[in-house]
Amino acid sequence: MTSWLGSLWGGSGASSLPYNIQSDPLAPSTKHGSHGWARHHATQKTGGGEATAFQANKAELSKAPLRRSTSLADARYADTSQTQLIPALHHFHRIKRLIHPRILRAHATLDTDYPDEKTKPAPGLDALDKTATTGMMIIITEQATPLDDWLENLNPHTSAANAAAVSWGIHNIIEALVFLHQQAKLAHGMVCPDAIFVTPAGDFKLGGFDLVTPIGIEDGGGGPTPHFRKYEGLVCPPDYRSPERVSQRYDILQSASPVHSVDCYSLAVLIEYIYSHPNAGTSGQVPPPLKKALLRMKNDSPKLRPRLAPLLRCPVFDNPYVKAEMFLDEVMSKPVEEKIMFLQSLPDMLNRGVLNENVAIHKILPLLVMGLRATAGNEAAMTQDVNRRETLAIVPLLFQIAESYLAKTPELFQRHITPLVPILFAINDRGVRGAVLQKISLLESQLDKSAINSSVFEPMCSGFTDSSGPLRELTLKSTICLVPKLTHANLEKLVRYLVRLQSDPEASIRTNTVIFIGKIAPNLTDMSRQKLILPAFMRSMKDPFTPCRLSALRAVTSCKEYFSQKDVAEKVLPAVVPHTLDGANDVRTEAFKVVDALLVGLREESKKMARDEADRISAATCGMGQSGSGEIPEAPTSGSYLSGFSSWMATSAEPSDSGAAKTSANGPSIPAAAPKPGPAAPKFSSLSLSDAQIGGASTGGGGWDDDDILGGSPGKSAGDGWDDDEHIDTGLVAKKTDDDFFGAFDSKPTIPGGGKSGSLGASRLSSPKRTGMSLKTGSSLTSKAAPKMQSLGMKLKKGPKPAVKKLPASDLMDDGWDDF
Repeated sequence: MTSWLGSLWGGSGASSLPYNIQSDPLAPSTKHGSHGWARHHATQKTGGGEATAFQANKAELSKAPLRRSTSLADARYADTSQTQLIPALHHFHRIKRLIHPRILRAHATLDTDYPDEKTKPAPGLDALDKTATTGMMIIITEQATPLDDWLENLNPHTSAANAAAVSWGIHNIIEALVFLHQQAKLAHGMVCPDAIFVTPAGDFKLGGFDLVTPIGIEDGGGGPTPHFRKYEGLVCPPDYRSPERVSQRYDILQSASPVHSVDCYSLAVLIEYIYSHPNAGTSGQVPPPLKKALLRMKNDSPKLRPRLAPLLRCPVFDNPYVKAEMFLDEVMSKPVEEKIMFLQSLPDMLNRGVLNENVAIHKILPLLVMGLRATAGNEAAMTQDVNRRETLAIVPLLFQIAESYLAKTPELFQRHITPLVPILFAINDRGVRGAVLQKISLLESQLDKSAINSSVFEPMCSGFTDSSGPLRELTLKSTICLVPKLTHANLEKLVRYLVRLQSDPEASIRTNTVIFIGKIAPNLTDMSRQKLILPAFMRSMKDPFTPCRLSALRAVTSCKEYFSQKDVAEKVLPAVVPHTLDGANDVRTEAFKVVDALLVGLREESKKMARDEADRISAATCGMGQSGSGEIPEAPTSGSYLSGFSSWMATSAEPSDSGAAKTSANGPSIPAAAPKPGPAAPKFSSLSLSDAQIGGASTGGGGWDDDDILGGSPGKSAGDGWDDDEHIDTGLVAKKTDDDFFGAFDSKPTIPGGGKSGSLGASRLSSPKRTGMSLKTGSSLTSKAAPKMQSLGMKLKKGPKPAVKKLPASDLMDDGWDDF
């Protein structure tokens, strides 16, 4: 099939067709019931509208014999001398001349053997056998599908809707046949499923004009045309042929039969066939109101078969679906008031499922678009109240269909709705503008960024300055969804409108404006945020309208990340804190929440500043330590400091028998502090600091001895070591001056009663003792000078441990040290 399509579109005549035809057929020409016509999908070159193309190769038709169908499932070949060519040519000539809403409409036809009928006309119906058989025949019709395919595609779960759709389809076929019988004075001759096509809107269309003939006239043969007599037995399925046709008694048809008698019988069989389908919605049964009528239509006598027009009054066609469809077909001729009332009722019909999606998209939507272009595009027409009310009825229905059905197929939305957006915004009517603004989110989701900025935002900006407060507020609320797609220039333009709206006389608009600003803050540039949000919030916090102040405080919380901590401390908090005493309780509560939230950030910032300052000091100190030498000296341990300190004390502190003042190494003598009355002061056992060998590294001399670390000599208790809770009573320390800090270590406190070393055991040192670090007890303060403190970085050489000399009890009282 694709081979001849290439040659077809390369020809001179085919280029005149304003349609593009797909190469792959929807149904081949050899399919049962196609009668030699291949069905293709076609699109309009300019508008993109969809259509159906029927194409047939005359050379193939002239070789394909006609088949006589004994049943719908079986077929057998007839006389091979009679081919499909003549019936196909008959259909080609008839379909382009028969025009009716219920007849399959041919938009364009082409016979490539006769591309220009003005200069070279094709032979007529009386000379079809003289037609050239080398070219192609093309018929472009409205988009349609065969009846059998439509029935198979029905949803079996929607029986009621299917039954209503079927009743409407049968109504359409009756109307088409009434037209042929009464106006055209023709009999169709092939009323069967092969001749019925269904549009996307659900309308049944009559096609298959292979046997169309006049009935009851003098034609030289005593009845129908010779073409009908020759081919009707081969083309029409036998089940749909009336008894007189089966017996070939054509004289009865000519002399005494009305023109509708042939098709009346075939229609009755067709109706039974449709309702027998499981998807027809009637469980395979003909509706009771039709049963009696079908019996009369199938009468053996042609004269007794009824006319078809009265059948339209059958109760089976009296349902809301058929009534709505009929009004839609006649809506353009109805009075305006009736039209408006019907349009206002359609949204409810769609919501209740009376009319389905296909009707809404393919029938209602084109009518709405046509009506909107006729009235909305004309300013003079909009000045009339009736046209204005019609437009107000169209717009909500238009957006309901777009939102419910077209949003699923962006191609349909772009084709039907996008071109209407500029027209809708150009209408100078607040009611229409409000209806459009309420559906602005739908436009935002379907239109691209360019269309949003040019076709939507630009014209809707006039609503910000409209004299109607509700329209200004609706414009503000509708704009929020457009912000992510706005260009930088349009965002700046929007900011200027927002600043103006903060001074709007309507309190609700001022409140919504500050809420709007808080929501669009992430979409603004840094410069726009600095100019807009903080001044806007501060202005709204001073608004006399309580909800406006409350909204401003909440907006501050939502936008706190866009304020620097310096601005928070210097500008935001000073503006918020006064509202902690606002007259409205909600405002006070929200103000405290804002203050608490902002203080969290300020505390974090303060801690960060402290850490940064400490890091700077540490970096500066390290720099000073490294300036003298290339190596960093090892940090001295606490033992090194204590070792040097003990050496100094050993040389400067001399034991004395009296409790008199001692001479300080750095200044005049300081009298010992007088003991205070009260509980006995803790007593410490004497200890030689030089004997403890405090200071120095563990690997060298002067550090803790191994025996000391392990708890002292075997005969000593480990409980004599340092305690975490041990401390010297401040009452026993001599008063010291700022000039002589270390003088206090030379003075000896006077202990009344000359307490012994073991007197503290049960009074003060009751907490757990530290093991492994205990000092040896029971030793006295030696008179020998302690080793001199060595400089940092030098290791002390470990010498022999000096002998421990025990002092009498009187010395233990006067040396200023007590048991540990």
